[in-house]
Amino acid sequence: MIVRDEEAMLPGLLESVAGLWDEFVAVDSGSRDETVPLLEAAGARVVPFVWCDDFAAARNAALAAATGDWILALDADERVSPELAASIRVLLDDPDAGAATVLLRDELPHGHVHECRLLRLFRRDPAIRFEHAIHEDASRTVADVLQRDGRTTRELDGVLRHLGYTRDVAAARDKKNRDVTLLRRCLAADPRDWYSRYKLLEQARFWNDAPLWRREARTAASQLDRAGPRALDGFRFAGDLIVHIGRGMADGAGRELNWLDRWAPAASGAAEYWLRRGEVLESLGRTDAAADAYRACRERGAAAAPQNSTVRPLMGLSRLAASRGDLREALALAESALEHAPRDPEALLAAIAFAHLVRDADGLASRYRHRHGNPPQWHEAVGDHALARGDWTAARAALSRAAGTPPRAAAAVKLAQARLACGDVAGARSLAASLMAELPVAALGVVVCDLIAGRDLDLEVDLEPEAADAALRAWIDLLWRSRRLDLMGSFADRCEALAESFPWLPEHLRMATLALSSV
Repeated sequence: MIVRDEEAMLPGLLESVAGLWDEFVAVDSGSRDETVPLLEAAGARVVPFVWCDDFAAARNAALAAATGDWILALDADERVSPELAASIRVLLDDPDAGAATVLLRDELPHGHVHECRLLRLFRRDPAIRFEHAIHEDASRTVADVLQRDGRTTRELDGVLRHLGYTRDVAAARDKKNRDVTLLRRCLAADPRDWYSRYKLLEQARFWNDAPLWRREARTAASQLDRAGPRALDGFRFAGDLIVHIGRGMADGAGRELNWLDRWAPAASGAAEYWLRRGEVLESLGRTDAAADAYRACRERGAAAAPQNSTVRPLMGLSRLAASRGDLREALALAESALEHAPRDPEALLAAIAFAHLVRDADGLASRYRHRHGNPPQWHEAVGDHALARGDWTAARAALSRAAGTPPRAAAAVKLAQARLACGDVAGARSLAASLMAELPVAALGVVVCDLIAGRDLDLEVDLEPEAADAALRAWIDLLWRSRRLDLMGSFADRCEALAESFPWLPEHLRMATLALSSV
């Protein structure tokens, strides 16, 4: 391990690896909290390291201090499942195994996860070194050693949970600024460090930082054009890099397709390339070509993110089937996507919508429960569909089951909206207020309810302007769709209090009212 000021994360890591290790080496880069005493009390050998803005150097210092036959590389913000610990111990007795990948599960905002396989376990060998100053990786040198020794890589059972890039944890540690700074330093030293360019674009995507994404995508495109068509030969992340650049440049679907075409020789081996190509072609109305791209994505096999070669292309094909009126095929494809990811929001909502249209809602519910149980995500999707079609009572019932007791997360915000649509202003306000600490967007529900009830506004909302605008629009649009004229009138009479913060509001209300009158 490499650590610094990890006293908050270490206890969970130490508990998860209890009984797993024979030797514990931790390189500490200058902790000022209780990190070192915690590690020493657990039996670790702590090696001091002068930080030099190079994660690979720190990781290699840990390798140099290790004496065991096998290396397991971990971070303090990771948790080893019991199944993974058991599979590691079994692997050590396999003479043909030289390395192993683990399934890393990133816990992302709003209960979502991202899973990918990473090389974390390998036989100790002086030829193995970590590379890259940030997002360090030993896979190249491990591959060389495996080829030399005639050994293979295994896939381990179990899960390695990663907590560090949940956005609130990452923000608290200022990881974005740190990572972007280090990546830019790498690129200043070597403008053709394509790995660092790829990771910098990933930072922009992860943080939804559109200006950073656009700027770095255009810089990367310019560098690639100068480097020539063979610049990415041999890079396993070439497909992702080309996709990130095309999306980031934000030049429109036509130009993005031209970009994808131009770099097809370097990127077309990746499932992610064909997925994005299908999405762009679909947006351009080129449905046959889009279907071919989605099928090519499926044929490429496992992607870095498994859903990109399973769920997402299947949902693309489902949308295309719906666009040509084949709703039963669209339903079948959505159900196929659910076989790969039973809790995927897009696949759940699409399957429920298509099942209603072909009068198979009860059949779908029965099939789903038989295969996947009765998770809250199912009820949330049922509630979403009910909200979309204006069945407020059904939405309230389904979202109550999804949100749990006490109501939590995004489903609870939707439940508050369903209460408002049912006319329960007090209930909607009470629930929204209870959610504000966890989900600041709920504060806009409190604002709407207070205006309807004639209360004075005395609330500070800690949201970026775009997020606040979107949240307020969602509450207003649902209120107008409810057609509760008394509530709509009360809000419209008092919404002038919001005009300074939301200057678009009067025109939005006017257009929403016109839309209702034309139905």
